[in-house]
Amino acid sequence: MAPNVTLIVDDQDTSQIQYHCPVTKQQVKGSYFRNTWTTIGSLSCGLQLESGWFSHVFNGTQARIWVSIPQSSQNYSYSVKIDDGPFIVHTGEGYFESPILEDGMHTIFYAAGDTSLQPALDYLTVTAGPSTPLLGRTVIVDDSEIADYSGNWSTEAPATYVLARGSALYNNTTHWTSGAGDSFSYTFNGNSIAIYGVIPTNNDTLNSTATWAIDGRPPTAISLPIGSSFVKPMTELFFVDALSPSTHTLVFNMTDVAPSHFFGIDFIVYNSSASTVPKGSTSIPTGGSTSKNHTGTIVGAVVGSVAGVVLVALFLFLYQRNRRGNSQQRSTPWNDIRKNKQAQSAGQ
Repeated sequence: MAPNVTLIVDDQDTSQIQYHCPVTKQQVKGSYFRNTWTTIGSLSCGLQLESGWFSHVFNGTQARIWVSIPQSSQNYSYSVKIDDGPFIVHTGEGYFESPILEDGMHTIFYAAGDTSLQPALDYLTVTAGPSTPLLGRTVIVDDSEIADYSGNWSTEAPATYVLARGSALYNNTTHWTSGAGDSFSYTFNGNSIAIYGVIPTNNDTLNSTATWAIDGRPPTAISLPIGSSFVKPMTELFFVDALSPSTHTLVFNMTDVAPSHFFGIDFIVYNSSASTVPKGSTSIPTGGSTSKNHTGTIVGAVVGSVAGVVLVALFLFLYQRNRRGNSQQRSTPWNDIRKNKQAQSAGQ
């Protein structure tokens, strides 16, 4: 089966995210998707407003909200409301993952808790369902969903890797490389694509290089950034635009790795040219019981149909047999009368 199709919405996409209170939008370098985040600007971003800090209307089966707080704390409280349900208080670092929902339209509301902690919304993601429109939407693909790796990639972070506070890895997974010749390919249906990676700290002034190619065309060389004083996840390694809206294959290849350098591939994003979720996707509108229920319905219908055919055949068989029996019973008196008349004629 194909993996889930996941849509990503940046915090500053006001056509998708509605803010219901004063907010502060920030442009930053590295560590945040598209180098932006949005934080609260008023106490009203809490439950003082019925709609809270922000809301998002989506068509899909699950929503995830990627909020973080600058302080290292597991006790941050926030409230989330889904559709017509009540606000429910949660405790953690701000991240929220909804339960699996029925495929269709939903609205999710998020209210800030301790406003002094300055929570930052980076982005949110939606798991698409069979009815979700995909055309023109941004699809995010985790590194773990890319199947075609070649070389010596590793999912274990290097020993010298230290993640700075406030940095984030999508789904907490990364594919790491430190050798020339490591490559991967990915096939997508879209008109643009970008790769985001992790650039760890290093003291080398030499650059590492890589190439990317689309659909077997001559590869384009890129010089990867040199790490700075902190780890920078979500660094856009390159972006390819103006592709024809159809199916393409991207090939990424490390061509030269400077000493002590290593890089992580975190995720891919592309602009979808597909209209709906491809058949065979695991994006199911409800939990695992859905497929079982559908299977039971199909089996029940088949068994019922077979039973119906058998009953009809049995009815016809009994009807024909009774008809023949009745015919024989009705013909017996007429045969007796005919035989008696023949006997009388012979006697005369």
